[in-house]
Amino acid sequence: MPSIPEPMSVNAAAALSPAAALRERLTHGKGRLLVILATSVVWVMDALLVHRIEAHHKVAHSFNPLLSTLERISTLAFIIVTVGLTISLYRSRHQHLFIWSLTYLVISMVQVVANVVSMVMTSSAVKGGGLTNLWDVAAVYMESVIVFMFIYIFLDVVTAGGAFVWPSRDGEAPPMPHLIDYLFISLNVNSTYGPTSEVPISRPAKLFMALQVLLAILMLTVLIARAVSA
Repeated sequence: MPSIPEPMSVNAAAALSPAAALRERLTHGKGRLLVILATSVVWVMDALLVHRIEAHHKVAHSFNPLLSTLERISTLAFIIVTVGLTISLYRSRHQHLFIWSLTYLVISMVQVVANVVSMVMTSSAVKGGGLTNLWDVAAVYMESVIVFMFIYIFLDVVTAGGAFVWPSRDGEAPPMPHLIDYLFISLNVNSTYGPTSEVPISRPAKLFMALQVLLAILMLTVLIARAVSA
């Protein structure tokens, strides 16, 4: 089973790969607080989105109980995973950190898929109301971008040598990737334009990119159907 490698000096990590330097930053010092904050942001986004979708009747009434059940389960899972993730980060339990991080990302991805599928299956339940009522499609779109951004960060830091090839200027070493770099990748993939200048070399990264493109196409289908109805 892959795992987050043991800590090393930042200089040594940077010499190995850009992703190694990023891994060191995220598992030490203030970087650990950023990890916890990031998990909270994703969960809050999903909780607010589901609440507003139910309140504004954006899906068929028959789906509301299912969404409510999934939200309660995800809330409990979030609390458990966040506690485990925090303990692993601050006690440097790298094998446990990998497991908790993977569990959290799987839950987040399932939430995105569930939101997209529910909107596709109930797109005919929403009629009229003007283009301003398409906010929920935009919200799910942005949730997908952010969740897959964190998935790409996770894949990059746990893959030996990194999951992406980071471009650099001639004669310069590749820079340590930033959150904006992964956001750029996720936005490009979600726009179905395909990979960016950062080349994916990890098969799992390629598979997740394919899944993200598929979800983006489904969201575009809902957007067109709802826009025509409006």
